[in-house]
Amino acid sequence: MMAACDTRPAEIPTDWQAFRDFRGRRFVFFAGHFDFFSGAERQAVYLAGELVKQLDADVTFVGWGGNGRLAVEVQSVGAKTAIFPLNVRLTCWSDRLQLLGLARMLRQQLRPEFLLPYVWMHCKAVGAIWRLTGAKFCWWNQRDEGRGIDGTWLERRLMRTLPAIVSNSWEGRDFLMSKFHLPPNRVDVINNGIQLPHMGRDIEPRKHHGVALDAYLIAMIGNLTPYKDHLTLLKAFAEARRLCPGQNLQLMLVGSHYETTASIKALAWDLGLQGCLHLPGQVADITGLLRATDLVVHSSLTEGCPNGVLEPMALGLPVLGTDISGLRQALGESMAARSLSPANDWQRLGWLISEYVAHRQVGIRDGLANRERIEQHFSISRMALHSMFAISRIL
Repeated sequence: MMAACDTRPAEIPTDWQAFRDFRGRRFVFFAGHFDFFSGAERQAVYLAGELVKQLDADVTFVGWGGNGRLAVEVQSVGAKTAIFPLNVRLTCWSDRLQLLGLARMLRQQLRPEFLLPYVWMHCKAVGAIWRLTGAKFCWWNQRDEGRGIDGTWLERRLMRTLPAIVSNSWEGRDFLMSKFHLPPNRVDVINNGIQLPHMGRDIEPRKHHGVALDAYLIAMIGNLTPYKDHLTLLKAFAEARRLCPGQNLQLMLVGSHYETTASIKALAWDLGLQGCLHLPGQVADITGLLRATDLVVHSSLTEGCPNGVLEPMALGLPVLGTDISGLRQALGESMAARSLSPANDWQRLGWLISEYVAHRQVGIRDGLANRERIEQHFSISRMALHSMFAISRIL
């Protein structure tokens, strides 16, 4: 793992006056299909909203189809939408020929100055043709820890020639630096922007999911896939129950049921967790559910900088998890030193859970420190200003 830096470069402006020359300029975002809305799309909308509000920028999102939630969110912040049907996987020559059509549409209709693709597949497609569009700027925006990137000729060329490379995580930065032998100053880490909701408790989600009001509720937010390593969390939870006799501990794994669902249910049965494990699938109101939660645990083996950790931190919740760079970036080194355990170490993680159960005031104190960290390092304004800095210093 490469060395992690927890500080923001001093030269990044702290207000929008530094970017007054960008007023009214044309920005074009690429965030995928308009019916799909997830973490990367949310960050794109946050940035677009700040550009419209602070710079009166002319912002358009180009999508590959649909008219769903992403389109609604884009329009709600004052940006426009445009559709160009494109197979961004670029699996055959006919797909790749579509890129020339995309370049023509951009140059003739939208006349972009700044192209901002999100996630690797959009970065490859737009990066391949950006110079044909008349734009002054295009970036590579790394939104995960390296999935889908194979080191192809096109990827290598883009890493050399794109004006900027940004990542929302240390994990993504370190992957790109290692995969493409990039110098340390080539990749700029821009923390996600997180909305800061009001703090408070809500018992209604407990009633809805059948969790007793006096239970100590532990939650993990993440789809049921192998790299989330829910099996280690189940073992840690069983260990915490052993260390806390007489305590009503409940565990909720929130996320879509994918390939590890059956193995999770089987292990829960073997560990005797049938009465205290909840698998609600996707939950629409994550914030409401978190307000009913006492502790969040994130057991992933690899992550960027997960919203499943940042969002509970913003609500003032304590967080435990696996000692990976994504969680260190989120929590900060001081909190990480006492809140993270080695991957697969269910005994250590179980002991950490039991300590929070036994010392509730410590959890409250650490939760407030987590919220303060979000305010200082993960605000939407800071994310947007850092993004503009990445653009402006190239130009």
